[in-house]
Amino acid sequence: MTETCQVWENLNTALIVSDPEFNVTYANQRAYELFAELKIAGLEVGKNMAGCHKPETMEKLKTIYQDFADHKIKINHLTMDGPEGTLTIVNVPFYNGDTLGGVVEMVFEGALA
Repeated sequence: MTETCQVWENLNTALIVSDPEFNVTYANQRAYELFAELKIAGLEVGKNMAGCHKPETMEKLKTIYQDFADHKIKINHLTMDGPEGTLTIVNVPFYNGDTLGGVVEMVFEGALA
């Protein structure tokens, strides 16, 4: 494993990468641990995020991803209650040229502001 890969894998922030169709292409160790702590099953590389999100959450994600694809927003964030306090979830898109390539989701354990 390269040093860069070790950084992402050992980061104490959950990191999940998905493609534009909501398929998980990467999740670091902290993501799996946090999802287990939150009792959210279904996070798995190669699987669709619909397996670990409620239908109403998927509808929100579809809107966010479409806004990223249309270049209407550059970042999305929200907070939710976690096992030890506030979780801040930040979604950032990445592009292949002008086309949405996917989204990186970072889950920070604590409020950012």
